[in-house]
Amino acid sequence: MHKSSLDTSFSSNKIVHDLLPFGIIFLLAIFLLFYQLDGESLWIDEVFSLRDADRITSNIRFSRPLYFFLLHFWMRSGTSEFWMRSLSVLFTLTSVFLIYILGRRADGKTTGLLAALLLTLSPLFINHAQEIRMYALGTCLGLAGTLALTQALQEYKSAPLFVWAITRWLMFLTAPLNIALIFTDFLLVGLRFLRYRKLLLTFGVCSLFLGAACLPTFLITAKGSGDVLLTWALYQPRPGLKSLPGMLTRFTIWSVKPPFDLSWLGWLINAYTLVLVGIVLFLAFTKPWKSSIGWIVLWWFIPQTAVFVVSYLTSSLWVERYLLFTAPYALIMLAAGFTRIWRWKWPIALGIVLLYSIAVSGGLFRYYANNHRMDWRGVVQTISANEQAGDRIAVHANPTLFKYYYRGSSPTQFMKISSKKRTPEEIDQALEDIPAIDSRLWLTYEHTAFVSDEGHERFRKAVANKFQIQEQQEFYKVDLFLVGPKQP
Repeated sequence: MHKSSLDTSFSSNKIVHDLLPFGIIFLLAIFLLFYQLDGESLWIDEVFSLRDADRITSNIRFSRPLYFFLLHFWMRSGTSEFWMRSLSVLFTLTSVFLIYILGRRADGKTTGLLAALLLTLSPLFINHAQEIRMYALGTCLGLAGTLALTQALQEYKSAPLFVWAITRWLMFLTAPLNIALIFTDFLLVGLRFLRYRKLLLTFGVCSLFLGAACLPTFLITAKGSGDVLLTWALYQPRPGLKSLPGMLTRFTIWSVKPPFDLSWLGWLINAYTLVLVGIVLFLAFTKPWKSSIGWIVLWWFIPQTAVFVVSYLTSSLWVERYLLFTAPYALIMLAAGFTRIWRWKWPIALGIVLLYSIAVSGGLFRYYANNHRMDWRGVVQTISANEQAGDRIAVHANPTLFKYYYRGSSPTQFMKISSKKRTPEEIDQALEDIPAIDSRLWLTYEHTAFVSDEGHERFRKAVANKFQIQEQQEFYKVDLFLVGPKQP
C-alpha cells in the first residue's frame, strides 16, 4: 500500500473519529425536537406570534421584529402547526452545533460534546424549540455572537468583531433582554485588548454601530414596556437566594413543570440541585479564570445577576424563557466542571451521571407523556364535527385561541370574566348574561386560567342548575358542555 493511501485512510478515520460523537448527538437532537411537534394545541402566545407575523410588513413599530419577520415568510410555504413550529426547531438545532463549537473552543472537545448533549436532552430547550415563539432564535443569535467574540479574544483578530456586532444587533431585534450579554462582552474586551489599540478601535467602531442600530428598537421597547412590566409584577414573584441554583436545575431537567409528578420525590430534585452547585464550586476551585472557560462563567453569571437585581428591585423578569439566552453558558460551565470531576474521581462522576439520568429521564417523560397546553384544538374540533343548524356557542375564556381555531358559522358569545376567584354571584351573573335558549348550546369553559379549583366546581354546578346537560367532555384544562333548555 502506498504511503499516500495510508495518509488518506488515516485522515478519513480521524474525520470520522472527530465528527461521529457530535453526529450522534445531532441526530438525537433532530429526533427529540421533531418528535410530537404538533402533538398539542397552540397556546395563546403562539397565536400572538402568528398575529404579529401577519402584520409585520404593515407595522414597523415592533419592539422585537426579527422573529416575526422571518415567520411571516416562513408561513408562505405552509401554515400547519408542524411547519410553523419547525422554524424554532431549526434555530435550536443550530444552537446545538454552536454550543459544541463554543464549548470546544473554551475547554476542549469533551466539554463541547457534553454541553451539546445537555442542551439536546434539556426538556426546557425542547419545549421552547417546539413553539412558535422567538426564544430559540434569540438564544441561537446570542451563541453566534459569543462564539465570534471568543474567536476575536483568542486569536486577536478584527474580522470576528464585525460578526459579533451584527449578531448582537439581530439578537436585540429578537429579544431585547438578551442584550445583557454585552456587560460581559465589554468586560472581557477591556481585559483582553487593553494593550491592542487597533483591536480596541475596531471594537469601538463596532460598538458604535451596535448602539446606533439598537437605538430605534430600544426607544420602542422602552415606550411600551411600562404597562407590561406593571401587569407582570402583579403575579410574577420576585426571585430569592435559591433562584440562581434553581435555574440551573430548570435549564437541565425542567420543562413547564417539575420532572416528577410526585411530591415525595422533591428530595431528589433538591439533591440534584445541590450536586449542580457542587459542580460549579468544583470548577471554581480549579481556577477557570486562567483559561477561556472563565469567560463562559462570566457570560452565565453577569447577565443572570443583572436580571436578578432588576427583578428583585422592580418588576420580576425571572422566568425561564426570558433567561433561556443564558442557559448555554450554564450548560458549558456544568460540562467543564463535570470533566474535571471525572479526571479527579471518576466514581463520583459516575454517580452524577446516574442522578442526572434519573432526573432528565423524568423530565423528558413528563414532557412527552403529558399535556401542557390547553386543548382548544380538541374543543373546537369536537364542536365543528358535531354542531347542527341552530346551535349557539358560549365561551368562558380569553377568546384568542377559540377564534383562531373555530371556522364555523354558529353564533358565538364570549362571556365576561370579571375576577380570578369567581364568587357564586359572579358565576350566576355570567350565565345569566347568556340569552334564553330554545335549542342546543355549546358551553366551553377554561377552568384554570382565570379561576381557582373551587370556582371551577362552582361553575360546573351553576351550569347544571341553569341548563339541561346533554353531554360533557373534559379536555386538558378546558371543559365542554352541550346543553339545552332546563326541563320543568
